[in-house]
Amino acid sequence: MKKFIFCLSFLIVSSFASKIFCQEKSELKKLFFNAAITTAYSSEKYEYSLIEVSGKENSRLEWEADYLFKLGLKGALKYGGLEFFASALFPLPLDCGKMYDSDWRTEGIKTNLSIHDLAVKFGCDARLGIKYNFELGSGNKAVTVSPILAISNSYISLAGQKGIGWGGDIAHTGLARDYSWDSEYAVKVKKFGIDFTSNATSALLGGEVSKIYRNIFVRAGILSSPYTFILSVDHHLNKEEGNYYQLAQQAFFRVWDFYAAAGFFVNSKNVLLFTTDFSFCPTTPGNFYVGYYKIENTLVEETSRFSFSKFSLNLSWQITF
Repeated sequence: MKKFIFCLSFLIVSSFASKIFCQEKSELKKLFFNAAITTAYSSEKYEYSLIEVSGKENSRLEWEADYLFKLGLKGALKYGGLEFFASALFPLPLDCGKMYDSDWRTEGIKTNLSIHDLAVKFGCDARLGIKYNFELGSGNKAVTVSPILAISNSYISLAGQKGIGWGGDIAHTGLARDYSWDSEYAVKVKKFGIDFTSNATSALLGGEVSKIYRNIFVRAGILSSPYTFILSVDHHLNKEEGNYYQLAQQAFFRVWDFYAAAGFFVNSKNVLLFTTDFSFCPTTPGNFYVGYYKIENTLVEETSRFSFSKFSLNLSWQITF
């Protein structure tokens, strides 16, 4: 009896295993890997300000990186309707724009302003995600709808160099009261530069709609972040090691990403793809930390505010294996 049960169990398991194996073997025909080499132009703006305890802005730093050129790779693994994707873009270490540092030593009077040339030190925009492609309709009317779940990390390190500044505050002029930075009483101030790094990690939810018509492919999508953590470090240089200022923001459904793409099928394996992308985070309050001569987490009473916006144009060559 035991032998009979064992043999019967073995036959049942073998039957299921054979069925599953054959099914998986046939399903492998639906397994595709797409790899893309990407070049991109990006314009990115970062801004943070400090708010005194009384609620008045006393400092603002603006970075306008208008000429970022990036190179990178993208990949996607498709199995039936399921698709895993990943990408990484790296900006080239080139001059890219301007940096502006403003201070209000007296309420309503911008007493200090400095301007620096801006250069990229290092950066990386990485994204990893999963989506499922539902095909609606048939024939020429078929449209693909895809819910998306992803995580992204955007890191940028910038250097403000060759700075020039003007100071109209008492500390610079030695006068009885503060004056505007552009008044006749303001003096020129030598600046040693400012280094800035920003790292934003976001969970992303959203979806896209895509369609293929003959040899043309189009798609558009929107992503929102339920949670984003942003950590920025501002290193003001001077004759010694300089001062460090840190900002930490937690953003809930404040980071948004909109994109659209159009592709041309050169053949069944090669696609030339053009993509435009716009993402932003409106002004978000957070904590402010000060460190003198080194990075340290000394929380101060002032509140920091941080925002960014990014616009990019991407040109990719995609190959399907």
